Amino acid sequence: MTSAPGQPVALVTGGGRGIGREIALALARQGCHVAVAARSADQVTATADAVRGLGARAMALVLDVTDADAITRQIAAVAAELGPVDVLVNNAGIAGNWSTSLATFDADEALKCFDTNTLGAIRLTKALISNLRGARGKVINMTSRMGSIGDNGSGRGYAYRLSKAALNMATRNIAHEVKGFGGVAVALHPGWVKTEMGGEGAPEEIADAVARIVASIDRFTAEHSGRFWHAKGEELLW
Repeated sequence: MTSAPGQPVALVTGGGRGIGREIALALARQGCHVAVAARSADQVTATADAVRGLGARAMALVLDVTDADAITRQIAAVAAELGPVDVLVNNAGIAGNWSTSLATFDADEALKCFDTNTLGAIRLTKALISNLRGARGKVINMTSRMGSIGDNGSGRGYAYRLSKAALNMATRNIAHEVKGFGGVAVALHPGWVKTEMGGEGAPEEIADAVARIVASIDRFTAEHSGRFWHAKGEELLW
């Protein structure tokens, strides 16, 4: 993992289970110290303990990404204990109803998805921006191909699709803001992965997807910033 001088530091949201947990562990294996954030105290503590078991320093942050005040407090603690953050992985997310049509559209469901999937990532990035500035950091927004307007061939899933399309736009905006200090911001689609959200019918195993995700994080440079990528390396349609 390329980084600023010294031991690299990563912060992973949604790190209590699934892809987020495995990303945190994979980054630790690469030599990163890792701050792990999730809503479940038990899950986030277990992930942080696993990171420490790999020889890395870890922080367990019990954090809801919809709580701006809590984010501000927690980020200050990360900066004080671990130092500048090299990589922010905005992985926390909720799915909503995949089959929602216009007839069954629920505005409250859409707002919940937007608050977590889109605004959550913006809140974390805003809170960390000065911290990232010191490390010329990378902002990795875990998005979905379901947020692609150009690749929407099936419709439905309004709440999730809308939130991820908005996250993609936020990523493009963030890329403009971090460019001045050498930062990178990308929207990254992990693939359809066997997780609680992806379901057992998904074709990709977590271990394979996470290996590609972490390799992608490592290779991203300024030329990749502000763009929408598949973890396999393909650039995706907005």
